Amino acid sequence: MGIETRAVEKMIALQRLQYYFIDLPLWACGWRSSAMERRLYKNFGPEIPSIRNGYETLAGYMNKPVTEAEIDDMIQKTFRVKIVRESDTYASLCMSGKRLRSYFKFDGIDHLQSARNENRPIIILTGHIGSFFIPSIAFHHLGFEVYPVARSVDRSPATPRLARLYLTLNYRLPEMRFSAKYILTDFSGKIDRTIVRVSKNKGIFWVAIDFPWRVYQHRHLPVRLFGQPATLPSGIIRWGIRNNAIFLTGWNSVEADSDGFYRFLSIDSPIEEADTQAVLQAYADRLSEYVIRKPWQWMALPVIQQYMEGSSKVPEQDIASGRR
Repeated sequence: MGIETRAVEKMIALQRLQYYFIDLPLWACGWRSSAMERRLYKNFGPEIPSIRNGYETLAGYMNKPVTEAEIDDMIQKTFRVKIVRESDTYASLCMSGKRLRSYFKFDGIDHLQSARNENRPIIILTGHIGSFFIPSIAFHHLGFEVYPVARSVDRSPATPRLARLYLTLNYRLPEMRFSAKYILTDFSGKIDRTIVRVSKNKGIFWVAIDFPWRVYQHRHLPVRLFGQPATLPSGIIRWGIRNNAIFLTGWNSVEADSDGFYRFLSIDSPIEEADTQAVLQAYADRLSEYVIRKPWQWMALPVIQQYMEGSSKVPEQDIASGRR
């Protein structure tokens, strides 16, 4: 390895160190100078082409022309959502019950209350929307113990060491603010058996399942997404149907207001469909509608084309089993 290569790697490591462990905590604490904001945004420069391409791809699916001004505005909104989402690792430590309304606004919580009254397991299907790791804190202070299901941190060399440390904190620090714990699944689909105990106790789960084929290939089924043939994973839906679960959808977006921003936690009405394929399609329809309205909220916009890649790769036996 040459001297120049080592120097570049050291510079990148220092940038990650400042971003994850200096700038994000300060931003979370309210230190939001224009100089810091410029520095935070500078970190995202390499992502601009993929965000632009993702937005143009989505617009193409919708047969919608877009202007440079719209693209620039969407990119700025995307960066703001990302800063809030990643700084919420640290902001979560301040999210107490007394201050909850200064962090969150709510809609549709009555749908969750009605579902809980049925005394069945509840699965809130969500996506990588806004600040999607944080809702269990709000649910806890509203009187609901909600277990987020998430993939374990990738410990391979593909994930830089400082990023691994930050991602570990991303689970551990918010967990300190709610009594439920993360239920972790790995890249092969194996899941913490805690899910069985929680289900028997008629528990509530918060699960993002908007993974493209390339990222997560376990139990995908075909759906229509943004009007295109695509696939989404169905494992948690199959499991939920076997356990007589109620399926809702929910989203936790980052919204602008006169004071800066807030997190908007909304819960939709129950999905009434009875089989795996139909529930998954209903979720895909709701996700599509949401992303079309607010594409800057969706973390996966830069890889939107990957959702279409698996449409010809789902084994026939999986398609057949998805009808049950």
